Amino acid sequence: MKPLILATLAVPLALLSACTASQGADLVERTPTSQASPCTQTSNLKFTEDSEGFKDPDHAIRLLSTCLSSWPDAPTRYRALTLQTRAVAHRQKKDYTHAIADLEESLRLAPARTGWDIIGLASDYRDGGQPERAVELLRTMLQDNMGLRGKGTPPGMPSYYHLGRSLLALQQWSSAADAFSEGMNYQPDYVWAYAYRSLAYDRMEQSGLAQADLDKVRSLIGKSKPDARKRDGQILQEPPFVELLTKYPGN
Repeated sequence: MKPLILATLAVPLALLSACTASQGADLVERTPTSQASPCTQTSNLKFTEDSEGFKDPDHAIRLLSTCLSSWPDAPTRYRALTLQTRAVAHRQKKDYTHAIADLEESLRLAPARTGWDIIGLASDYRDGGQPERAVELLRTMLQDNMGLRGKGTPPGMPSYYHLGRSLLALQQWSSAADAFSEGMNYQPDYVWAYAYRSLAYDRMEQSGLAQADLDKVRSLIGKSKPDARKRDGQILQEPPFVELLTKYPGN
């Protein structure tokens, strides 16, 4: 469910732009007249066509880093948002060490307001080879009743999907399957929850359940729009799903 995480990329950039505008006079005093402030330039960063990242993540990292160093006394919330945004660029480059560092510092400056703040950090821990830390973060988030829109709101599919993914990485197959099942109560048509639950069932040697989930995956992809059908069909041909397609052929 990475697209749902990265879809929030436009939000911190918009907030960065608004915050920079509100501090305009202060920025002018701190910036050489021969060039635009690097902080004001962040609003011009370009997204990829699918809006899942930056067209040039290296440029984004340089610009955001310069912004942070050139405005050391920027408002706390602004620094936190800048760090969140730079973490996205690090994630694009699969530099999870720096992405995690940025998100941890961001949360130190501005504690999590919604579950998305924790989910992003947890996914980086998982993809960076620390799934046990990801599970710890997500379970604490759920125990604290931190939902997608804030304290006391529903956790939604993303919370349980990423918990399931992290449990799979720890080879805790049964707990992973339970997490995906819980997430389906919120979004019963999310294809990748079924795909990963099929993988969990396969590892548990529950072939009937694995087959049923994979059939559901095929059905959902077949009903999707052409672009999504093509994209998801290609992902399904990659590990770890390609072995399942062979093992559990469609009707």
